[in-house]
Amino acid sequence: MFEVPRYTAGFIIIGGVIFLGLNLKPRARTPEQIRASKRWKVSAVIAGHNEADAMRKCLVSLNEQTRKFDEIIVVDDGSTDGMRQMLHALRAEGLIHMALCNQVRCGKASACNLGFGLATGNIIINLDADCSYDRDAIEKLLIPFDDPKVGTTCGNIGVRNFRRSVAASFQAVEYLISISLGKRIMDYFDLVVCSSGAFGAFRREAIEQVGVLAVGPGEDLDLTLRLRRAGWKVRFVHDSWCLTDVPHAFPGLIRQRRRWDRDTLRIRFRKFRDTFSFWNPRFKASETWEQVEFFFLNFLVTMIFPVYIGYIFYTLGAVDAWVVLAAVAIVYVCLDIIAFVIAAACCGRFSFRFYLQLVPFVLTFGLYSGFLMRLVRMYAYFEEMIFYASYRDSYVPQRVLDVLDRY
Repeated sequence: MFEVPRYTAGFIIIGGVIFLGLNLKPRARTPEQIRASKRWKVSAVIAGHNEADAMRKCLVSLNEQTRKFDEIIVVDDGSTDGMRQMLHALRAEGLIHMALCNQVRCGKASACNLGFGLATGNIIINLDADCSYDRDAIEKLLIPFDDPKVGTTCGNIGVRNFRRSVAASFQAVEYLISISLGKRIMDYFDLVVCSSGAFGAFRREAIEQVGVLAVGPGEDLDLTLRLRRAGWKVRFVHDSWCLTDVPHAFPGLIRQRRRWDRDTLRIRFRKFRDTFSFWNPRFKASETWEQVEFFFLNFLVTMIFPVYIGYIFYTLGAVDAWVVLAAVAIVYVCLDIIAFVIAAACCGRFSFRFYLQLVPFVLTFGLYSGFLMRLVRMYAYFEEMIFYASYRDSYVPQRVLDVLDRY
């Protein structure tokens, strides 16, 4: 009832773009817009904890950009792996303009805010140290800012270490479908709600209006929702590419997703619960609609899943229940194949060999996304609803959480 229309709506929209020859790319900029963009001062802020092994690769990719940064600021958030010494060496090589070091770990939001506070650019781009970026990624990420109503843009993200393990390969398929295809559909309806902390650009004026990253979980989602509520547009730039390393073992992946899902539930239904307050002066129908979409197509479908399985076995018996579930699984395999093919056609970034290597994982993607990740999401939702687990998340140091509790 809920998921099949969601799948097919995306297929119709993006399929029409491909087969009817429509074009969702930003229009070519006028000479006046090009000259105006060159007047922007662009700052990069990278905050990392124990990222010494990844930092050089990231900075090399940033210094090879077709649109050069005016300044690159790196914040070492209390690392213990020699990152501080490496930053001094990288600064001496001219790869970064400013290196800052927290003596003790304060959390990503605090470290980013330190960099944001010292950045002098009109556009501030928040990046992750464990990522690398295509040479034209920054140039393309800046194009939507020609529209003065755009407050933030986010780029496309692909999996760099997809050959490492089965878990990484499944995530490569997931990123291709949910980000490359899913966010492109959301951008078409102006429903992009998260400018990723790994690859997001922010207009200084917008940041000054709504404030910097909130110290706590889900800081990128929180900031993006604040920008949307303040009237700023959020754009997804599908041809601006970032490659990242994902967790290569299932235990690490499950820990990551539990944290993401707990944070999402907390921010959406606690911090921004007034989205459903129709009498609120700041009420916006578009924001309420996006929350309703999340409630029905994500939260409700996840929570109903075990009830659905139990109902099938109770009413049909074990033999017929397995037949029904097998039929449902076949439908989802077909839908996943269609989504993967459309995502690959839209992507334009990877070689044919890349997609060919992922085919076996597409055929079993339903077990990963429809069963394993759904159970993980359901467990995370129960953790948050019953035990308020995000309030004790080790992603933010406990002493920082203790300070937050005082306010």
